[in-house]
Amino acid sequence: MATRYFLGGTMKQICFCAASSFVSQDWSKNDEKLLQAVEFNDADRVSSLLLRKSLVPTKLDMEGKSAFHLCATKGNVDCLEVMLAHGADALTTDGSGHTALHLSAKHGHPQCVSKLLQSSCPVDVADSQGRTALHHAAIHGSISCLEILCDFKASLNMKDQDGATPLMLAAKMNHSELCRYLLHRGAAVNARDQKGRTALMVACENGSVETVEALVHGGARVGLIDATGRDAAHYGAATGNALIQHYLQDAAQCHSWASEEQSSDLSSQASSSQQSLCKEKSTSPRKRKAPQPPTSNPNQVDREAYEEIVRLRQDRAQLQQRIRGLEQLREQQKQEQLEFQNGSLPTLEKQLEDLQNQLAETANEKENLGKELEVLRSRLSLFENEKENTSYDVETLQDEEGELLEFPVAELLLSKKSLSASTEHLLATLQGQIESLTQKNRKLMEKIRILEKYEKDESDADTSGDFIPVILYDSLRSEFEKLKEQHMEAQEVLKSLEGNPTGGTSCKLIPAEAYEQLKDDYEKQITALKEALEKISCPDNQIRRNQAMKNKAGLEPGEKSKLNQVTREEMEELVNELSKTQEKYQAALAEVKFLEDQIELGILSVEDKEAAESSRTELETVKAALHQTQEELEEQDQKVKDLEGLLGAQEERVTQGCSTEAYEEMKATLAGSLDVVSKEKEALLMRCTSAETELRELRDSLGKKSHEMPEGSSSVSQALQEETGKLREQLEAMTKQYEEVKAHVEQLREGREKLEEELQATKERLASQYISRLEHEDLVGKLKASLSDAEKRLLEMKEKYSSTQTELVELQKTTESYRQESVPLAEHARAKEALEGTLWELKAKVKLLEQELKVKAQEASHLQAELDKVHQGSVSKESHEQLRASLQGEIDVLNVKLSDLGCKHERTCAEVFQVQREALFMKSEKHAAEAQLAAAEKQLQSLRDESERLQELHSHIEDSAKLVREKDKKITELSKEVFKLKEALKDLSELSSGASPKGFFSPKAESELEVATFQSRIKDLEQQLVEAERRHSNIISLYRGHLLYAIQGHMDEDVQKILFQILKIQRLQEQGR
Repeated sequence: MATRYFLGGTMKQICFCAASSFVSQDWSKNDEKLLQAVEFNDADRVSSLLLRKSLVPTKLDMEGKSAFHLCATKGNVDCLEVMLAHGADALTTDGSGHTALHLSAKHGHPQCVSKLLQSSCPVDVADSQGRTALHHAAIHGSISCLEILCDFKASLNMKDQDGATPLMLAAKMNHSELCRYLLHRGAAVNARDQKGRTALMVACENGSVETVEALVHGGARVGLIDATGRDAAHYGAATGNALIQHYLQDAAQCHSWASEEQSSDLSSQASSSQQSLCKEKSTSPRKRKAPQPPTSNPNQVDREAYEEIVRLRQDRAQLQQRIRGLEQLREQQKQEQLEFQNGSLPTLEKQLEDLQNQLAETANEKENLGKELEVLRSRLSLFENEKENTSYDVETLQDEEGELLEFPVAELLLSKKSLSASTEHLLATLQGQIESLTQKNRKLMEKIRILEKYEKDESDADTSGDFIPVILYDSLRSEFEKLKEQHMEAQEVLKSLEGNPTGGTSCKLIPAEAYEQLKDDYEKQITALKEALEKISCPDNQIRRNQAMKNKAGLEPGEKSKLNQVTREEMEELVNELSKTQEKYQAALAEVKFLEDQIELGILSVEDKEAAESSRTELETVKAALHQTQEELEEQDQKVKDLEGLLGAQEERVTQGCSTEAYEEMKATLAGSLDVVSKEKEALLMRCTSAETELRELRDSLGKKSHEMPEGSSSVSQALQEETGKLREQLEAMTKQYEEVKAHVEQLREGREKLEEELQATKERLASQYISRLEHEDLVGKLKASLSDAEKRLLEMKEKYSSTQTELVELQKTTESYRQESVPLAEHARAKEALEGTLWELKAKVKLLEQELKVKAQEASHLQAELDKVHQGSVSKESHEQLRASLQGEIDVLNVKLSDLGCKHERTCAEVFQVQREALFMKSEKHAAEAQLAAAEKQLQSLRDESERLQELHSHIEDSAKLVREKDKKITELSKEVFKLKEALKDLSELSSGASPKGFFSPKAESELEVATFQSRIKDLEQQLVEAERRHSNIISLYRGHLLYAIQGHMDEDVQKILFQILKIQRLQEQGR
């Protein structure tokens, strides 16, 4: 009994201690109330709790969140202001390492972001992954938060642990508007992450058309390559989106045409990369690249893999949502179609008619484009046919692929896309030039109309002393001739471009339609100018008549100086024409030297049919150039005759006068038109020079190719050296003539300088007095003499050109004859070299396959022995053919085996890649499971500790239960004794009933007294049993409550000490027993 009372008192003390321990925990009920107030956005209650209870708003609960971070995630601005006013630290992080600024930017709450930044919170704070608030805003597409962060000068190019910038993350999540805004604020477009990828590559990989368009317009470079050697075009092709590929191609073309130097550098890099790839393919079989070594710890790699898995799942969910949205749109469209069918039919018919008209227009445009494409394709097919005709064997072409790729023009000949793109760009440039020329012609026509009005006004005023100047007619005539020259130069450029389709990057194909349009525009311009000249000629005759009526003795000094200036300009034009003819003569000499170099090196005897055909085309271009020079010489003769006529007209006009004011006005109007025409002429000359430079580059490339050719034509070159010596002598003679012409030109320049000095002297004379008629006639005679000398020299130049043309024809004939004689001599050697080259390559491939697969060793040794026999002994024609057939069969067999092995290798690589991918997924899942196991083990350890304590408590409870059982046993024994006593009483009562009442009065009274005492004892024992059961139930309920607190982890140290003391007391009692 004493022990039972003791246990009851101690358990009551334990309950009071546990209640006091719950109040002293870190996370209290007040903190829970603060969280609830934040969730309900009750700012007044938050402020009252912070003031009265002195709570900390940044305190973290078991889940790692606080009231302050909950305000940022929910967007409760009022509660956030209250907490910041009470001194909450904005830099505290939650359980995942995010600050309040990160959470507000992540969930798209701009007001919270602005409040936090105004409370001196740093903008570029990074979380555990190295991401700032700008990164989170870019990921979740919050443009308002992004604007606020940029206004507070957040760093736009800051990178996270993966090296990703906010622009890359926005492109990855397909936020095109965010990408445009970041680019507008100055974000780096071509920044790279740790894998070497740019934002454009990420956008192409995700297949977002709008983001790709925004990045391309923002200046993203298409030709950049990542760590695996892939560019944006590769990622776009992987997605299979045609719009992305179209944008990338347009961006590449614009970039190449905008900066020629950068495009040349890029093309050289691309060609070098293609050559290296071709060499690798030819020398070694296809192998999968080994994965790069990990840049970070394996835990980080696993974490990144797990994050990528989560992102892929999110992307999958987004795609499913999009599919559902599309299905809903389809259903809506079907419903709308049904409504329209039931609705107004006439409106639909009108719409259908409009759509049909639009379709017809688009069909016409497509037909025109199709015609242009067919023309280009026909030309490309011609080039391909020429290439197929020149290909002798498949093996020889495989050997010569490397050499062809080194040739700068071969890539453009082999790729249809580049030719089509270049022709389209050339068409666009020509159309732009046509539009500019038409605008300039319109301006000239307007000026001519103004002049006509002015002439009409002056013809009406007969009595006035002012007249239209006579020089107007000559100036318009000179403008007309200049336009004719520009038209001829444009035609020559177009002919040269059409004549050299395989000339390189600049020698593009021009469609016939564009050429005809240019021709029609120029003819219209010429006709308009002719009509203007005819209109002006009528008032000019009237002016001459009016001037003839006036009998003026001489001219004013200013007018005579102007006339001298006109003659000086004519002389300068003659000198320029001579210099042009000299330059053309030098170009012809350079072409002759190039042909001689070809003959010396023996290119025409050894090189293939493609080179021969290219030489033919070059000779044809030289012929065309010579014909053009002849035509230009004829035009120059006509110009000289026109100049003589102009000189005669000037002699007649010496006696005539004109007003200075009208002359100055007309001179100012015509100077602008002359400047415009001169600019156009300069632009056309620049194009011609660019075409000539490209032709020179092609010739240099042919020279390089000729140096690379094998020196197998030594016998033929010795035979050709004699003829080259003769040609050199002819060239020396031509150079002497050229030097003579040069000396003559220098003499003409000296004469020009003398004439200028004489003109200055005449100017000084005219300043004091008028020029007499005799002096003027002397000057005219000198000019006529100089013109006659120039005509003679032009005739001499014509003769020289004709002689050079005949020499070129003879050289062409000799080269063709030598080519026909030398080609059959080298066929056997070429075939043998080609087969030997293919055999050596196949041997190398077989050796590599033997190292990998350890198969086919005997066949390789057999082939080596046969090759040694072939090299040692002399071979006849029959044996050579047999050997060639056998080797060809073996080559085919080996090629088939190589293809099979390559397919197997690709399959194994694909399987390995899949296995590696599955292993990564399994590894990530394994690490996640290990982390969960570690957490579970920790929980198990804590539970084990608590279970041990519970076991101790259970043992204590069992001891108490044993005591109770012993007491129950005693009670049962007492109850048995009571039952026996009852039976004894019954027996006694029966005996007493059988005996006499007199004799047995006293023992009956005694037995009744004993029964009464026993009954009183039984009642006492029953009451004690009830009290013991009640106390036992109270003790069990207390133990149960403490066990529940212990399981929940709320047991205090004081309670544990008391329990240990109880156990010690029980042990001492047992030892005492």
